[in-house]
Order: sequence, then C-alpha cells, then structure tokens
Amino acid sequence: MPEPAFTRAEALRTPAFWLLSLFTLLVYPVQAGVSLHQAPHLLERGLDPTSAALIVSAFSLASAVAGVGFGLVARRLTVRLALALIAACMAGGTLVMLAIDSVALGYAAAVLYGLGVGGLITILPIAWADYFGRRSFGAIRGAALSVQVTAQAAGPLLSGALRDWTGDYVLSLECFTALAVMGIGVALLTRAPRR
Repeated sequence: MPEPAFTRAEALRTPAFWLLSLFTLLVYPVQAGVSLHQAPHLLERGLDPTSAALIVSAFSLASAVAGVGFGLVARRLTVRLALALIAACMAGGTLVMLAIDSVALGYAAAVLYGLGVGGLITILPIAWADYFGRRSFGAIRGAALSVQVTAQAAGPLLSGALRDWTGDYVLSLECFTALAVMGIGVALLTRAPRR
C-alpha cells in the first residue's frame, strides 16, 4: 500500500486533520495540567514529601516505558485504537487520583496516568505521519502544533485556577477526566483520510 502524500492544504480539508486536532485539544490540557500539579495534589492528600517525590518519579518511569512500549506495539493496533487506549489510561489515572488516600493508590494513579502520557508522546506524531504521509509532515504538523501548545498552556492554568477557586484539586481532576473520556470518543471517530 503506497504511503499517503497529503499537502498541508489537502490535509486541512479532511475530517481526520480536525479530529486529530480535537483529540490534541482534549488530551493535552490533561497531560500538562495533571503533570504540573501532581505533587501538590499528593501532598494535599496527606502523603509525605518523600512519597510524593517517589510517586512522581514512578509516573516519569511509566511514561518512559510506555513511550517505548507503544512504539513497539503501534503497528499491531490501529492508530485510532492506540489513541483511544492512551486517552483511557489518562482518564483512568486522573480518576484514581481523585481517590488517593494512600501511597499505593498514588503509585497506581501515577503509573496508569504515566502510561497514557508516554503513549501520547509516541503515538500522536505517528498518527499524523500515518494519516498524511511524510512528504509534508512538517507543514501539516506545524499547522496542528498551535493547538497542542495552546492546550498544553491551558491545562496548568485551568488546574491552578480551579484549585484556587475550590481549595483543592478535585474539580480540576474531574474536568481532566471528562476531557480524557471525550478524547476516547474522538479517537474512535478518527479514520485515515481518503483523497
């Protein structure tokens, strides 16, 4: 099967471009908002600073392992299923973070969430290349990157604002869980574009 070779203008006219952009818009606030505020949330849940630091380290390790792991299994799953699995891990991780009352639950949340983040960093660029080809990858990815950067910047701001407004991270984690769940649906709707 020949590799797709969309130009940026052609890509912008496909539903796949806009669905991948919407997926990005939904999951990147989760990625950045939870990552930045994870340690303060753990401390607020009564965990000691050493445990919080080790849990954040476990998140980073899980993310690194998932980045490699998703890269190895990417061809066995369709892109849309891989993206849905990533969003599901992120949703599950943020959901477990809402229930943290012990170090064990902290590790469970961090590992699950880390699997999603590591997969996201690996699979989303693969999705763009698989759907639109490598010929205009930079131009197409550049058009979509503004969505990613904006979403990443919005996540920590949203988390911090909701924390200041409510006094804890519960509402922000609920919002991030909802965004990740919507990301699952968008991922499942995404299909490779046709000319």
